Amino acid sequence: MLRFSSFLFALVSLPLLSATIIPFERETPRVDRYHHISSDSRASSNYLSRYGIDDELNRYWRGFSFSNRGPNDIVPAKPEGINYAFRDYFFTSDDHSQRETYLWITDYNGSGRTSDYFETILFFLPRENQMHVEELSDELVVTLGTGEEVIFSTKNKTLLSGVLKEEAVDLNPNRSLRKYARIQYSGKGLIIRSDAKGSDPRLTPSLQVLKNGEAPCKISSETFWTQEGHPKFKFVSDQEALKVIEEKCGVGYTISK
Repeated sequence: MLRFSSFLFALVSLPLLSATIIPFERETPRVDRYHHISSDSRASSNYLSRYGIDDELNRYWRGFSFSNRGPNDIVPAKPEGINYAFRDYFFTSDDHSQRETYLWITDYNGSGRTSDYFETILFFLPRENQMHVEELSDELVVTLGTGEEVIFSTKNKTLLSGVLKEEAVDLNPNRSLRKYARIQYSGKGLIIRSDAKGSDPRLTPSLQVLKNGEAPCKISSETFWTQEGHPKFKFVSDQEALKVIEEKCGVGYTISK
């Protein structure tokens, strides 16, 4: 039976020091044990803790998430009725593993149509620690997998500072012209970015590798994500993933690990 370690207790219940590095507990998540997924706000009213649940009701940590539901500069529409615009951030460190550590962003215009959920995955390399969050006064300090920080407003869940910057959710009524989440990364590493409308972005034909100072590099999604069943990132080792990126995108994409 899975038991929570003192490490996990500290992660979800106690404050963390800024820029604390929390090592991965395993290479690959035990997703085959999940019977269903769940979330709760017992650790904080400002974010949801996300879990996989097995048949014996044991919980497996999947990460944390929060939503910007406006109205503010990023989500200008007022949340009314059942459907309303939002931007959702899900910081994933599935089962405390290195393999499945990334950020999933959802932009939604509130139309009531599944096809208007604009999904984006940002996979950060190198992976140095589990993503985690600390509450400091009116700020949420999030440490990314690279060990770099981003700071959000506790009230609005808007980005205030750090290695990520955001622009407003695109509410263009013309779906074909509407843009995916406009998020820029200025950190030391690189990101593998996947986008999809109303579906899993890991299963799209192609994705982009992005690095400061370099033109976007387009690669087939199957290079990095398995394409059957529940998609998985193919590389546990950063060195192997970075080698493929350098081969396909050029030496300008080389980063030290």
